[in-house]
Amino acid sequence: MTLRARLVLLPAPLLALAGALAASAALTLAAAPARAVPGGDLGTLHNGHWSCDTGGDAATVPRHLPAEDFRIMPDSSYRTPDGKGGGTYVLLGRAMSFTSGPFYGRSYLAQGPNTVLQLDAKGKRTGVRCTRTGAPSGGFADAPEAGVNGAN
Repeated sequence: MTLRARLVLLPAPLLALAGALAASAALTLAAAPARAVPGGDLGTLHNGHWSCDTGGDAATVPRHLPAEDFRIMPDSSYRTPDGKGGGTYVLLGRAMSFTSGPFYGRSYLAQGPNTVLQLDAKGKRTGVRCTRTGAPSGGFADAPEAGVNGAN
């Protein structure tokens, strides 16, 4: 009897069990979001230009802060306003931080898919708000209906 014949003779219930386990594992892995402990779901911001300003209200016009602007790029990366510097960021749940580059250490709280609020070293709001403006870079489709983590 050849090796091929031996494989064909495996009991059908054993083959069915192996197939079911493989399918279950694939579904579990595909359905589970990426998790980072203890920060929450791992996500990304929408690609494109993010403009920062001091938040205004009914009586005060917001003041644009061009040095705080950034451009979110694919692969959790960003570029500075002059386009010469850049680095990476991480979004865990609603907490976003620049993890390398010229903006290293800056932290934000995501308010929605297109707005982040800058935080100081103690986690308090600084009054700086950054919002995504215009079309995203890199040919990615605009997705205003997506959630904070970029799920379409």
